Amino acid sequence: MKKKKKRMLSIAGMCCCGFLAAATAISGSSAYQTDHDEVVNIIRTGNNTIIPDEDFPTPTPVPSSGSVVKKVRAKNTGDVPCYVRAYITCSEPVKEFTGLDTTNWVKGNDGYYYYKKAVPVGGTTTYLFTGVTVADEYEQDNLEVTVYEESVQTTDGQKEYTSYQDAWKRFGGGGQ
Repeated sequence: MKKKKKRMLSIAGMCCCGFLAAATAISGSSAYQTDHDEVVNIIRTGNNTIIPDEDFPTPTPVPSSGSVVKKVRAKNTGDVPCYVRAYITCSEPVKEFTGLDTTNWVKGNDGYYYYKKAVPVGGTTTYLFTGVTVADEYEQDNLEVTVYEESVQTTDGQKEYTSYQDAWKRFGGGGQ
């Protein structure tokens, strides 16, 4: 019986040692079979910047119902294509904006004029208008015409917007 116990202990010891040897061999070989690498991704946001591009000669007195040249457009100086809109305010009543481009610009329900096309990097819009005709009831010595311009990117990072309406709706700016 003692011999049997010794033999069993001996077999158990060999099995245990064999198991440990196998485990060590597997873990050692798995260290040789694994690999890792590091990738650094740099994400840069697009910068849409527009500047007013106006031709407005030195003002001279304008009689009632007279006209003055004021050519208004926007230039994309950013590094991504963008859509543009403009809002016009005047200090005095205006009879009309002469040369108003209703082909490329559309007046929205919110009072903004929306440029229908995407403006490429370095590109400009067409002129929104080319002059101002003063109303008959013009009373002041000076007429102030302020054109406020805004832009949004043609993409939100995931989706490319092919219409100005969709882009302005996405970025919370109306779009008509």
